[in-house]
Amino acid sequence: MTVRTERLIVSRGHQYRQLVEHYWDPTAKRTRTRFVKTLGPVTPRFPRVDPAQLPVSLPLEAPHFGLLATRIMTGTLTLTHIVQAVHDMGEEMPVGDLAAVGIRFDLDVKKTPRLELLLWPEPPSPRPRPARPAGSPWKSKGSESPPPSSPSKVRRP
Repeated sequence: MTVRTERLIVSRGHQYRQLVEHYWDPTAKRTRTRFVKTLGPVTPRFPRVDPAQLPVSLPLEAPHFGLLATRIMTGTLTLTHIVQAVHDMGEEMPVGDLAAVGIRFDLDVKKTPRLELLLWPEPPSPRPRPARPAGSPWKSKGSESPPPSSPSKVRRP
Protein backbone atom coordinates (compact mmCIF):
# COMPACT_ATOMS: atom_id res chain seq x y z
CA MET A 1 0.00 0.00 0.00
CA THR A 2 1.37 3.43 -1.01
CA VAL A 3 0.38 6.71 0.65
CA ARG A 4 1.21 10.14 -0.82
CA THR A 5 1.69 13.12 1.48
CA GLU A 6 3.17 16.61 1.42
CA ARG A 7 6.13 17.55 3.56
CA LEU A 8 8.05 20.72 4.30
CA ILE A 9 11.79 20.92 3.87
CA VAL A 10 14.19 23.76 4.64
CA SER A 11 16.95 24.51 2.17
CA ARG A 12 19.27 27.48 2.66
CA GLY A 13 16.83 29.11 5.03
CA HIS A 14 13.78 28.83 2.73
CA GLN A 15 10.86 26.43 3.13
CA TYR A 16 9.67 24.29 0.22
CA ARG A 17 6.85 21.77 -0.17
CA GLN A 18 7.46 18.29 -1.57
CA LEU A 19 5.17 15.45 -2.57
CA VAL A 20 6.46 12.14 -1.17
CA GLU A 21 5.29 8.52 -1.17
CA HIS A 22 5.39 6.24 1.86
CA TYR A 23 5.51 2.54 0.98
CA TRP A 24 6.19 -0.72 2.77
CA ASP A 25 9.49 -2.42 2.02
CA PRO A 26 8.97 -6.16 2.76
CA THR A 27 12.68 -7.05 2.62
CA ALA A 28 13.65 -4.43 5.24
CA LYS A 29 10.30 -4.82 7.02
CA ARG A 30 9.86 -1.06 7.39
CA THR A 31 8.19 1.92 5.77
CA ARG A 32 10.29 3.83 3.26
CA THR A 33 9.83 7.34 1.87
CA ARG A 34 10.31 8.18 -1.80
CA PHE A 35 10.48 11.72 -3.25
CA VAL A 36 7.93 12.29 -6.06
CA LYS A 37 8.09 15.99 -6.99
CA THR A 38 8.67 19.52 -5.73
CA LEU A 39 5.52 21.60 -5.16
CA GLY A 40 7.27 24.96 -4.83
CA PRO A 41 8.06 27.43 -2.07
CA VAL A 42 5.88 27.81 0.98
CA THR A 43 3.60 30.83 0.80
CA PRO A 44 0.86 31.58 3.30
CA ARG A 45 -2.48 30.29 2.07
CA PHE A 46 -4.38 33.09 3.77
CA PRO A 47 -1.95 35.97 4.21
CA ARG A 48 -2.94 38.34 6.96
CA VAL A 49 -3.31 42.02 6.19
CA ASP A 50 -1.84 44.50 8.61
CA PRO A 51 -4.72 46.67 9.91
CA ALA A 52 -2.52 49.74 9.46
CA GLN A 53 -2.48 49.07 5.70
CA LEU A 54 -6.29 48.92 5.36
CA PRO A 55 -7.90 52.10 4.04
CA VAL A 56 -10.26 54.20 6.12
CA SER A 57 -13.61 54.32 4.33
CA LEU A 58 -15.81 57.41 4.60
CA PRO A 59 -19.22 57.73 2.87
CA LEU A 60 -19.32 60.51 0.25
CA GLU A 61 -22.16 62.69 -0.93
CA ALA A 62 -22.54 63.54 -4.61
CA PRO A 63 -21.20 67.14 -4.46
CA HIS A 64 -18.08 66.09 -2.56
CA PHE A 65 -17.63 63.13 -4.91
CA GLY A 66 -17.75 65.40 -7.95
CA LEU A 67 -15.27 67.88 -6.49
CA LEU A 68 -12.75 65.25 -5.37
CA ALA A 69 -13.08 63.18 -8.58
CA THR A 70 -12.46 66.28 -10.71
CA ARG A 71 -9.39 67.23 -8.66
CA ILE A 72 -8.03 63.66 -8.82
CA MET A 73 -8.49 63.51 -12.61
CA THR A 74 -6.83 66.91 -13.17
CA GLY A 75 -4.00 66.12 -10.74
CA THR A 76 -4.64 69.14 -8.52
CA LEU A 77 -5.84 67.31 -5.40
CA THR A 78 -4.00 68.41 -2.25
CA LEU A 79 -4.23 67.42 1.38
CA THR A 80 -6.01 70.70 2.11
CA HIS A 81 -8.83 69.80 -0.30
CA ILE A 82 -9.22 66.37 1.31
CA VAL A 83 -9.29 67.77 4.85
CA GLN A 84 -11.85 70.42 3.81
CA ALA A 85 -14.10 67.82 2.13
CA VAL A 86 -13.94 65.49 5.14
CA HIS A 87 -14.68 68.41 7.47
CA ASP A 88 -17.67 69.47 5.32
CA MET A 89 -19.04 65.92 5.50
CA GLY A 90 -18.92 66.09 9.31
CA GLU A 91 -16.41 63.25 9.62
CA GLU A 92 -13.15 63.04 11.54
CA MET A 93 -9.87 62.96 9.64
CA PRO A 94 -7.61 59.98 10.50
CA VAL A 95 -4.58 60.85 12.59
CA GLY A 96 -1.23 61.08 10.79
CA ASP A 97 -0.12 61.61 7.22
CA LEU A 98 -1.83 60.07 4.21
CA ALA A 99 -0.04 57.74 1.80
CA ALA A 100 -2.83 57.53 -0.80
CA VAL A 101 -6.40 58.60 -1.54
CA GLY A 102 -9.05 56.86 -3.61
CA ILE A 103 -12.71 56.98 -4.48
CA ARG A 104 -14.93 53.90 -4.70
CA PHE A 105 -18.06 54.02 -6.85
CA ASP A 106 -20.39 51.00 -6.67
CA LEU A 107 -21.71 50.37 -10.20
CA ASP A 108 -24.15 47.61 -9.19
CA VAL A 109 -26.58 49.94 -7.42
CA LYS A 110 -28.41 51.98 -10.09
CA LYS A 111 -30.71 54.30 -8.15
CA THR A 112 -28.51 55.47 -5.28
CA PRO A 113 -24.91 54.46 -5.92
CA ARG A 114 -22.67 53.99 -2.92
CA LEU A 115 -19.81 56.49 -2.95
CA GLU A 116 -16.85 56.16 -0.60
CA LEU A 117 -13.68 58.12 0.04
CA LEU A 118 -10.76 55.80 0.82
CA LEU A 119 -7.83 57.16 2.84
CA TRP A 120 -4.69 55.09 3.28
CA PRO A 121 -2.68 56.31 6.29
CA GLU A 122 1.10 56.40 6.13
CA PRO A 123 2.48 53.16 7.63
CA PRO A 124 4.24 53.61 10.95
CA SER A 125 8.00 53.89 10.81
CA PRO A 126 10.07 51.18 12.46
CA ARG A 127 11.30 51.80 15.96
CA PRO A 128 14.60 53.65 16.01
CA ARG A 129 17.54 51.56 17.07
CA PRO A 130 19.83 52.80 19.79
CA ALA A 131 22.95 54.57 18.62
CA ARG A 132 26.22 52.64 18.66
CA PRO A 133 28.60 53.78 21.34
CA ALA A 134 31.27 56.09 20.12
CA GLY A 135 34.78 54.81 20.57
CA SER A 136 38.06 56.59 20.50
CA PRO A 137 38.90 57.58 16.91
CA TRP A 138 42.57 56.72 17.47
CA LYS A 139 42.13 53.24 18.87
CA SER A 140 39.86 50.50 17.70
CA LYS A 141 39.02 47.44 19.74
CA GLY A 142 41.49 44.60 19.38
CA SER A 143 44.25 46.66 17.81
CA GLU A 144 46.27 47.52 20.84
CA SER A 145 49.64 49.10 20.21
CA PRO A 146 52.52 46.70 20.95
CA PRO A 147 54.38 47.22 24.21
CA PRO A 148 57.56 49.24 23.88
CA SER A 149 60.60 47.04 23.31
CA SER A 150 63.44 46.94 25.76
CA PRO A 151 66.49 49.13 24.97
CA SER A 152 68.74 46.09 24.56
CA LYS A 153 66.74 44.83 21.59
CA VAL A 154 66.52 48.10 19.73
CA ARG A 155 68.58 48.14 16.56
CA ARG A 156 70.62 51.12 15.83
CA PRO A 157 71.66 52.09 12.35
